[in-house]
Amino acid sequence: MEIGADLAANTNQQNNSRRSGNFPPSLWGCSFASFSFPKTEFESYSRQVEELKENVKDMLIKSKEDPVENIEFINLLCRLGVSYHFDSEIENNLTEIFDDLPNLLEKHDYDLYTLSLLFRVLRQHGFKMPCGIPQ
Repeated sequence: MEIGADLAANTNQQNNSRRSGNFPPSLWGCSFASFSFPKTEFESYSRQVEELKENVKDMLIKSKEDPVENIEFINLLCRLGVSYHFDSEIENNLTEIFDDLPNLLEKHDYDLYTLSLLFRVLRQHGFKMPCGIPQ
């Protein structure tokens, strides 16, 4: 019982005698809190982003000619974290690849890296890829 009472007394003393940090003022001041980005500069960056998105969309369309290049490009966009800008194009490309998959695998002898990349990218985008080759 005495231990519990001592603990409660110590806790009350600690709460009542809390020391102040007395930290010096920040060297940085409030300059970051009042930061404003010029609107014209923001619009310039927005235009550049839109131009780059169009360039990437063109690259995605050009990569459609070779399914392996297309899968690698889609994988690259996903790993860079910008694939959400091109969701519909990626979905259309992957649907075409998935629909033509049996013919694609018959015509070409892909290496293990290419097959595993194809498998992973299609699975990540919700396509039901079988684990084995149907007999």
